[in-house]
Amino acid sequence: MSDFKVYVDGNIFYHPNLSKLAILEAQIKEDAENIDSFTLSAPFNHPYLNLVKPMSSVITCKYGSETIFEGRALDDGSDFHNSHTWVCEGTLSYLNDTVQPPFEYKGTLKGLLEYFISAHNKNVEDKKKFTVGTVTVEDNNDYISYSNSEFSVTLDAIKKKLIDTHGGYLKVRYTENGKFLDYLDDFKTKSLQKVEYGKNLLDVEITRDHMQRVSALIPLGARKKIIDEEGVETESNERVDITGVNEGKNYIYDEDTVNEIGWIWASEVWENVTVPGNLLSKARTRLSNLIQGITSIKLTIVDESETGANIGSIHAGMYVECVSNPHGINGTYLCLSRTRDYLKPSGNTITIGASGVTLSDIAVKNDKNLSALEDEFFSKTEKLDSINDKLTEFDGTVQDVGALKEQIHSCFSEITKTSNQILSIVHDTYIDKTELESIQKDFQTSITQNSTEIRMDFTAVTDEIKNNVAMNQQLLEEYIRFKGALIELGRIGNAFTAELSNEELAFKENGQKIAYISNNSLVITNAEIRNKLSLGNESRGWFDFIPRTSGNLSVVWRNSETR
Repeated sequence: MSDFKVYVDGNIFYHPNLSKLAILEAQIKEDAENIDSFTLSAPFNHPYLNLVKPMSSVITCKYGSETIFEGRALDDGSDFHNSHTWVCEGTLSYLNDTVQPPFEYKGTLKGLLEYFISAHNKNVEDKKKFTVGTVTVEDNNDYISYSNSEFSVTLDAIKKKLIDTHGGYLKVRYTENGKFLDYLDDFKTKSLQKVEYGKNLLDVEITRDHMQRVSALIPLGARKKIIDEEGVETESNERVDITGVNEGKNYIYDEDTVNEIGWIWASEVWENVTVPGNLLSKARTRLSNLIQGITSIKLTIVDESETGANIGSIHAGMYVECVSNPHGINGTYLCLSRTRDYLKPSGNTITIGASGVTLSDIAVKNDKNLSALEDEFFSKTEKLDSINDKLTEFDGTVQDVGALKEQIHSCFSEITKTSNQILSIVHDTYIDKTELESIQKDFQTSITQNSTEIRMDFTAVTDEIKNNVAMNQQLLEEYIRFKGALIELGRIGNAFTAELSNEELAFKENGQKIAYISNNSLVITNAEIRNKLSLGNESRGWFDFIPRTSGNLSVVWRNSETR
């Protein structure tokens, strides 16, 4: 059964085991390069529709104990059936709520990010604040110099001054101590799952955007510095270019692309490049990507983690091994985005690809990023080799050497598997190889059925459990009902009920409050006492109000020892 839940400002909005909190859609789109989004839809009779306040309420999605989305609703729409739908944006959008004043900065990349986030945090409420976390993007000189004479939106400033010039990705981490904003040069996690044609790959959609192709590029660097007669350095409007190192031309072009599509020009600025030779090198690398256009691939998959397999889900920002020979896909690619409907898992998609980069380029880059981790494992195998050699030398002198060698060989065998297998085990979860092969074989057999049949099989297994839960829940709701922060006790339709809240315990008759207990006091509309009313306490004694048979009312004092 799904462990997916939705909360609004900390209050439960959807729970898979509560029928009254049923929803119609719960689709999360994770995006490694942009802001995550969440589409939530609920029927007209959902009891907590009014809890969702666009631009105000915090919408949180959890899978188990892990927060997989947090953000705010942008709008509230309804259809013919009065079903409500909210489109929500992730917490990274909070950086669009503040502006950075004009500034001048000199220092490290991390320092500039901390400067931006500090200015942001000073102007927002606590729920929108971030703490700068891990920063792995580096500058060659570990020193940057930036300035801005105008106000700019915080997220735009981060993209323009950091991501556009140095690359990398922004990633929000949710912890018990708040939200951390990481700035990563690349992602290091590889999914244990393998997307493969004929197994768990349902559809492939390849998009090549030729409108973004460029055949000629004018590169520009940092603004030139001018020193006046008094030795004061100022920044001019003129920028560094490549004219002096490119045969008098301020542009470069690709002849084959010009012959194919003609002259299509573009200009790009590298704010931190001051040397013309370095600018020319960067421009050539950039043009080699721009002439290709933009290629992206959307894959519709079946996530093995949803079939009951003990295997981690695929997320945006993970590297995924994808093989589909009919489509020319074979390699380990970065998952740029992932769309998952937690109510209808058959339509899950992932997108791989990158702007202006061919598929083969992506595979080469991704393999390079994983090489450091592979080297670490290979170094372990060398140590085991050395141990194995020593064991061989002393084979005839130590009786237990044979058993020890067998253990070493077994360990050696596990470590010298292919790098992809090793990385999969490290980055996801430890699964015995034979168990994984069994899981994959069962999964491959079931995936030959269509998605409807898979869903029907799953439903058949869980129907009996759901029916039992529904019956017990219906019986419970007949006598106990949860209304926001209230608990109502009493059978539905009964004239007498009780309501327990954070402030009082109230008793009602036909919907009208007739008595309540609050702040150490009992307040009641009418009271009828059949025998005796006593006022006082153990230390001071009691006054007893006693009705007599004669019709008189007597008041008698007694101490605590008198019964």
